[in-house]
Amino acid sequence: MKIMDFEIIPHDSVLNPTDFNSYQTGIPSLDTFLFEELDKMEQSNRTSMSVAYIGKEIVGMFALSAAQITTRQTSDVFNSAFGNGNQEYNSLPLISLDHFSVNKKFQYDPGKEKDQQFSVGKNLLYAVFETIVVMRSIYNIAVAGMVVEAIESATDWYEKQHFEYLDNYQANMPKETSIMIIGYDMIEQAYYETNELNARN
Repeated sequence: MKIMDFEIIPHDSVLNPTDFNSYQTGIPSLDTFLFEELDKMEQSNRTSMSVAYIGKEIVGMFALSAAQITTRQTSDVFNSAFGNGNQEYNSLPLISLDHFSVNKKFQYDPGKEKDQQFSVGKNLLYAVFETIVVMRSIYNIAVAGMVVEAIESATDWYEKQHFEYLDNYQANMPKETSIMIIGYDMIEQAYYETNELNARN
């Protein structure tokens, strides 16, 4: 997968607000968050949205914030995502992926061949991974991984990106959203593997 050349800027730095007029995710709850709740959350420093452009068009958005998660669990998921950290500490520092969306016109289209797909979602997730790797390796800020409250229609996609359910309840009970996690080691591995593949292509 070739990494896309996004221009990523803070939501409140978008010079032309009309750029948002053509941005729809196709999922009402995500659109409601973007256009009714986001400004309030940013003003109270509860999250911070980034906007990804290709050329002059917004292709995706993601919002990140700091989080912690209680780790005294017997779940195998915790063991695989965070190693022994969950057995040694009461909580671990995480990045919360508060919002992640792709402009509907750039989403996966089952009517197109593989080589005609945009793969914006996967590329945008690797841009998020890059942010986390930079925090850890360059700025020396400890981060154990990332957590996301995934909507039901997105859980399969997150699993393909190596996220795991927080626990058996999240994996097996029907619900509108599920809490999913990915450990830093997997984030770093996926990020560097993608960079190596891109360098060879």
